[in-house]
Amino acid sequence: MPKRNIIVAVTSDIYTDIRVQKVASFLVEKGENVLIVGRKTSEFELKVPFKTKRFKLVFNTSFLFYLEYNLRFYFYGLFRKVDLIVSNDLDTLLACSLLAKIKRVPVIYDSHEYFTESVGLQGREKVRNIWMKMEERFLPKVSKAYTVSEPISEVYKSKYGIDFKLVRNFPSLTHFPIPTHKTFFPSKKVILYQGVFNPNRGLEETIKAISFLPDEFLFVLAGYGELEPDLKALVQQLGLQNRVIFTGKLPYPEMIQYTFQAFVGIALESPVGKSFEYSLPNKVFDYIHASLPFISLGTPEVRKIIDKEDVGIIIKDNQPQTIANAIISLSEDSVRYEKIKQNQQAVKQNYTWENETKVLETVFFG
Repeated sequence: MPKRNIIVAVTSDIYTDIRVQKVASFLVEKGENVLIVGRKTSEFELKVPFKTKRFKLVFNTSFLFYLEYNLRFYFYGLFRKVDLIVSNDLDTLLACSLLAKIKRVPVIYDSHEYFTESVGLQGREKVRNIWMKMEERFLPKVSKAYTVSEPISEVYKSKYGIDFKLVRNFPSLTHFPIPTHKTFFPSKKVILYQGVFNPNRGLEETIKAISFLPDEFLFVLAGYGELEPDLKALVQQLGLQNRVIFTGKLPYPEMIQYTFQAFVGIALESPVGKSFEYSLPNKVFDYIHASLPFISLGTPEVRKIIDKEDVGIIIKDNQPQTIANAIISLSEDSVRYEKIKQNQQAVKQNYTWENETKVLETVFFG
């Protein structure tokens, strides 16, 4: 089969969106020409095997952001040779669908979350209804689709009769970073959160929990996001500047170095809205691959994995004292702690990107 020119639309920064990178790399390995069109929110320049285009957008919030990206993607794509379009999430589907109609090419849809039930749309019914109408209008017309968790797949199958394949965002076993010899915080026990600083992820509560822990514990937030100014203000208010560290936005391989050196990981997503309830956070699998015991509130999909594999612990709520008690318990029970790490090493091969590419094969080449 001759090479196809595949254009991939995503509103994130390509260099921090590992799922999009992995899908694109898979397609390149299969002999396709791939161009990812995203936006520029960092100066990262990574060596990748595919072409990239990053828009520096004027607007970065509200409907103007989505409008600007979709217009720029559409007109950019008009003047390129395209055989297939990949739409990542509902916020790119409008432009992808219109471009596909003009170019007479198929659209494959990758849903990273249950978009219309996301936390950002909770309590904003007018905005949510707009997204729902867009979903109802364009999603049934995609050629093929896949998503990140089984509940999201089942919802979309039920609503639209589309066979949504399951492609979970697991780390690559063969390309997962390896530990370096650099030590960030010698003689400290690091509590780590990695990822985006969004609401309902237990970040404020974990900062407050530091006050209940001995001085040997640090809370390191490896990432970025809308809550960063509020989180830093909270740290100042509590006088915890020496015990709560913000690394800033990092390339994935650098971020994982903090994961390797941490004592415990935080995955405290609250089930606010069905998008969070149905989610399988990427960080959970990074923690498993880095042999880092983690604490979770036990959203349904994460609970299934913990119950089956015993790779983390579930707490009853995200009150600061509860979080602190769980961390102290792990610190004092070395047998339990080491058992979790051993379990993670034993099962990590079951949660690898290499397994998920078998499904991608059927989506793109079936």
